[in-house]
Amino acid sequence: MILVRDPEGVCEEELLISREVAYVLLLLDGSRSLRDIQVEYMRAFGELIYMERLDELVSYLDERFLLFSPRYEKRREELKGEYEKKTERPPALAGKSYPADPRELMSFLTHLFARSAETKCGSTNIRGILSPHIDYGRGAEVYSTTYPHLRDIAAKLVVVFGTSHRPLKRLWAVSLKDFVSPLGRVLVPRQLKEIINRSSLSRYIDEWPHRLEHSIELQIPLLQFFLNDDFTVFPVLMGGMEDFVTGRRSGNDQEVEDLLASLTSCLEKFGRPYILLSAADLAHIGFQFGDMGPLGANVLEKSRRRDEMLLECIRKCDADGFLELIKEERDSRRICGLAPIYFQLRLLRGSRGEIVSYKQWTDGLSSVSFAGGVFYG
Repeated sequence: MILVRDPEGVCEEELLISREVAYVLLLLDGSRSLRDIQVEYMRAFGELIYMERLDELVSYLDERFLLFSPRYEKRREELKGEYEKKTERPPALAGKSYPADPRELMSFLTHLFARSAETKCGSTNIRGILSPHIDYGRGAEVYSTTYPHLRDIAAKLVVVFGTSHRPLKRLWAVSLKDFVSPLGRVLVPRQLKEIINRSSLSRYIDEWPHRLEHSIELQIPLLQFFLNDDFTVFPVLMGGMEDFVTGRRSGNDQEVEDLLASLTSCLEKFGRPYILLSAADLAHIGFQFGDMGPLGANVLEKSRRRDEMLLECIRKCDADGFLELIKEERDSRRICGLAPIYFQLRLLRGSRGEIVSYKQWTDGLSSVSFAGGVFYG
C-alpha cells in the first residue's frame, strides 16, 4: 500500500491506496480522457478497469480535494482566506511531533536540555545560530548542544530563516503573524511590521507557506525554553535555489542583493539588537530521497567528508564557497538548508563561526545530516 498525504493540507486526511490506484493517479495529469486511462491501465496490468469504477475513483479523489479541479481551487482559496484573517500562526505539529500539553512539553524540553549547564559559551557577543530543523528525536544531540549558547544573549529579536519544503512564489516568504506554541505566543514586533510594510520586503509577504511548515515552528519552543518571554521573532521561509545551483543565476543576482539590502535596512531602522538563526539541515541521501544504490559505509563516509567541507565554509562565513561546493555536486545530496544558510552567511560576513555539533543520522537505508553552529561578532 502507498500512503498519500497532501503537504499543503487542503486534503486533511491521509489515504492508503493500492499500487493500481496509484498508477491511475499518475495518469490523472489533465492530458488524458478517462477512456485513455482505461486503455493505458489495460496495457499496464492486463485487465480491464470499468468506466464506472474510474468515475467512482475520480469522484472519490475530488471529494477529498486530491484532484486539481474547481472544487479543489475553491477549497484552497477558502482555507487561504481563513488563514489570512488570523493574526497568529497556530502550531501545526503540537501533539504530533512534540507534546501539545504545556507541562508535558516543558518536561520534555527539561529532559532534552538536562546537561545544558555543561555547555561552555565562547562569548555573549553572539550574532547567529545554525540549528537543525529535523524532528527533536533524531536531532536531540545537536539541539541540546546548540541552543544553550543563547542563554546569555543580549539580543531580543530572533530573525529566523527556515527552509520551505514546498515551492514558493518568490525566493522568500515573509510572515508578519505572531507564532504560537503550547508555551504561549511569540510576537513579531509591531514597529518592525510597520517598517517591513513600508519597504520593498512587503512584496515578499506570503503567509500561506508558513501555515504547515515545520522548519521554523520547531525552533519556537526551544527559543521559549531558553529566552522565556523576553524575545520577539521575525520569520522568513526561503525557497529552492535550483537556478543558482545550475548556474542560471549567480550569488550576486540583483534580487539577492536587493533582499539583503532591504532586510539590513529594515533591521537598522528597527534599531534593536538581533541574532540570525537558520533552521537548516544538510544532506538527504538514500532510498527515502530517491537514491536507488545501496547506502553503504563508503557512501556515508563520502557524504560526511563533503559535509565537512561545507561546515568549513560555514565556519568562515564564506557564503560563496558554500554555494560553489553545492554547485560542484549539482546538489546531488539535496542540501535542504541551502537557502537559509547561504543568506545567513551573506549577512554574517566577517563573523567567526564555530561548529558545536554534527550528526549523520541513518537507518541503514536513508540518511540525513545536520549540524549546530554559533557565530560570534
